[in-house]
Amino acid sequence: MSLLHLMKYKFLLLSSLTLSISHAAITSLGAGSYRTDLPDTSDGKPRRSIQVEPLVSNNITGTIPTNDWWSSLVWPAYSPHSMPMFPHPLAVQAHADGLAISYSSKPTVSDHFKDGKPFQKGTNYRYPFRESMRIGLQGIETKDTVLDAFSDWSVTALWKKDTDTLRATFAHGSPFVFFEKTSHRPIQIKFNSAKINSNQEPVDPQVVEWKKITAKHNGKPADIKLSINAGKFVGIGTKARLVYDFDGDGKTDRTETFSLFATDPSEQTWENYSSEKQALEPQLTQGEMRDFNNGTIRLEVWKCFGKGLVTLRASDSQITLPDGSKRGLGEKNLVIGEVNPNASIAKTFYHKGNILGVTLNGSHFGIYAPSGTELIIKKDLVLAGIPFLSIAVLPDSKEATIKYYEKFAYAFIRDTKITYAYDQEKAMVTTNYSVKTQPMQGSNKETLFALYRHQHLHATDKERFEKYTYASPRGEMKVISGESFSTSIPFLGVLPALPNANAKDATLIETLKKDTKGFTFKKDDTYWNGKEFGKVTELIQIADQLQQNEIRDRLLGLLKARLADWFDGKDKYFFHYNKRWNTLIGYPDSYGSAEQLNDHHFHYSYFIRAAATIAQYDPDWTQPERYGKMIDILIRDCASDDRDDKLFPWMRNFDPYAGHSWAAGHAGFASGNNQESSSESMNFATSLILYGQATKNKKIRDLGIYWHSTEAEAIKHYWFDLDRKVFPTGYQQSCVGMVWGDGASYGTWWTANPEEIHGINFLPINGGSLYLGRDTDYLLRNLENLKSANRSFHKNGFEGDPENYDRWQDILAEYLALADPAAAKKLLGTMKESELGESKTHSLQWISSLEKLGSLEEKISANHPTAIAFKNGYAIYIPKISNQPVTVKFSDGKTIKAPHGLTFTAK
Repeated sequence: MSLLHLMKYKFLLLSSLTLSISHAAITSLGAGSYRTDLPDTSDGKPRRSIQVEPLVSNNITGTIPTNDWWSSLVWPAYSPHSMPMFPHPLAVQAHADGLAISYSSKPTVSDHFKDGKPFQKGTNYRYPFRESMRIGLQGIETKDTVLDAFSDWSVTALWKKDTDTLRATFAHGSPFVFFEKTSHRPIQIKFNSAKINSNQEPVDPQVVEWKKITAKHNGKPADIKLSINAGKFVGIGTKARLVYDFDGDGKTDRTETFSLFATDPSEQTWENYSSEKQALEPQLTQGEMRDFNNGTIRLEVWKCFGKGLVTLRASDSQITLPDGSKRGLGEKNLVIGEVNPNASIAKTFYHKGNILGVTLNGSHFGIYAPSGTELIIKKDLVLAGIPFLSIAVLPDSKEATIKYYEKFAYAFIRDTKITYAYDQEKAMVTTNYSVKTQPMQGSNKETLFALYRHQHLHATDKERFEKYTYASPRGEMKVISGESFSTSIPFLGVLPALPNANAKDATLIETLKKDTKGFTFKKDDTYWNGKEFGKVTELIQIADQLQQNEIRDRLLGLLKARLADWFDGKDKYFFHYNKRWNTLIGYPDSYGSAEQLNDHHFHYSYFIRAAATIAQYDPDWTQPERYGKMIDILIRDCASDDRDDKLFPWMRNFDPYAGHSWAAGHAGFASGNNQESSSESMNFATSLILYGQATKNKKIRDLGIYWHSTEAEAIKHYWFDLDRKVFPTGYQQSCVGMVWGDGASYGTWWTANPEEIHGINFLPINGGSLYLGRDTDYLLRNLENLKSANRSFHKNGFEGDPENYDRWQDILAEYLALADPAAAKKLLGTMKESELGESKTHSLQWISSLEKLGSLEEKISANHPTAIAFKNGYAIYIPKISNQPVTVKFSDGKTIKAPHGLTFTAK
């Protein structure tokens, strides 16, 4: 969820929204309907709604996309141009005078603070936007930048003033930005020295390095002794940093940072600093010490502020390594100069006619103009008489690299498209990513793709990978060339519920009766009432298995009645279609779902899941002439699979290249878009699968399977980092609470409480949550991190018990049950009250069922989407749409002829 009162935006008012409407405008869909007008609240106040117009050119004639990585371009939140956008590996931001380009290969890691002091270390990481160059038309500034074209993962921005136009096309995974102009004005590239925090990051450091170290560490950090002279200047700020690479893989494993402040105003005296006197800076010291195996230690010394020079006398300085050996720095003095404001202005590493290679802010770029152009760089680069240009962020500054990228620099991206297919027999989802390009020079139509981790691990043609890689907030990106590539990702399967361990469990029956006695819905908005729907659907499934038909049917009646209230287009609950933004908004709304289009896939997942449960027992209710069309339109709002849909954009919430969803409608943040509750996005996918199964709609079912399999893989790496290849050095948590365009954070929109940071990416726990249990070692590591973080959180003055969980014990216990049901039972015994979307009945049933089932068998697949193998047997759900049994085959050779309903077959 995103918290509305934490996000304040300046919106342009639309006078058209103030028009009074004298009568309801209703569009009927079977027995349901939605509104096309927006009435005031019952007390006469205007309802929350979007108060800005989309920024689009005349080329955009269809529906308007939102909730994407580039949505700040089309949605004027903070800027009529854009906020930073992170297609990766590069990042861009539109301004009045053109497009800024950035590439950050080094992350910054920060801590949680309370009262100015860190209470949890390594809780946020960013690959921040740092502008290296800005490309525009010389002398032109526009009042806004607008959307001119888009496809599945590419976008074109337009700057237009009178007859002068500049277009820039950029795309997920592309190292290139493609520029085209219609103007007599030259294209101007302004080079920028990005401001960096020189207190944290080295600026022109003097470096001494020791390589090929193989030794056991002695349990102590390295000891430094440095002799420094700052001349007559006192108060000069100098930093010394030790950087460790323990295994020689070229990646930083630990850093230790010291502050050195000159206090002696004499050019003849030297000041001595040592580890004994200079304490390590806790915020800038990260990573654990370990043994060396062909490792490296690097000493970096730099000035962070102050005037004058600093000299490090190497002959009187030394370092004692963590293996006890002493190393000298050499005989020469090392001079640490002024922090040069022009130090990062473009440095040329390659120049040949129309191709220029420059280094800015530590990153390398190739600039490719049409043949016959002579690029002459001064302070800026002015290119007259050329109609197009491309710029690539390069993985290195080698001549061979910039020449290789030239082959692809003139294949301008015109369209990007994914197609997917679910192979039911193999339980595999294959996704094809294809690009159409236009050769602006030469005949090459191929391009370069930089693949995220969830893609390159599952690429079908791994032998096609080039040697080039990029750093990104999602781990290493690997480069592949061509006009397309494909991935194949396993589908784990989902269930509407877990099978009861005992169909006549007296304790569970009694708990069910207590949980459902006099039950009524208490919440009104789409999110919280939706969570109540989620609770009721679980209770219906359990009641059915316990043969408590009266309870099941009563809850089904309540669920139908409340959904009918939402679907009648009037009174207290209704859905409104906003034709300006092509979206369906439920009222009462919450958490920015109306005015910012936040979280629609979270909210509507519960509605669709409720409809799937109703369809199990009353298939007529979801027929088109009744409420089926209303469910379809909720699905289409979040995930229309029709690119020609007249009402909704294609795949609003799901990002097919990033492999996961985005929550914010506008993406108007300095860090790009974000998503917090990955598990509620998975609930949407689960709901599609179960609804498609129950209504015999293979198209909806397969859309859910594509979403579920792809996002489960993204969550594995980007929220949980199961194989420890994504989170950077210094980030000290086992998971993140929120993924952002430029990084991730251990937090939520509303609290820093670890119980909720972890829990928001577990709930709602149901038969679509079993992906959370595919690595029980990681699961226990996640909860160990939670225990440690919870202790730190509460011991530092935040209300709560540092030794025990006091919130969401049921959610945490259900997650733990995927690995250790016995321990989960004990944890559940500490619960004071159920989380609003949970019930004690469901928690008890979930844990007892997993005691019987055992852990998930991730490597055993089934040729049926609602069949799953566990350690102790096989759970299968067959919708009650046929009286004929269905033969289900598992990849371990087991074949089961399953009747309709939910069954368990022991091994």
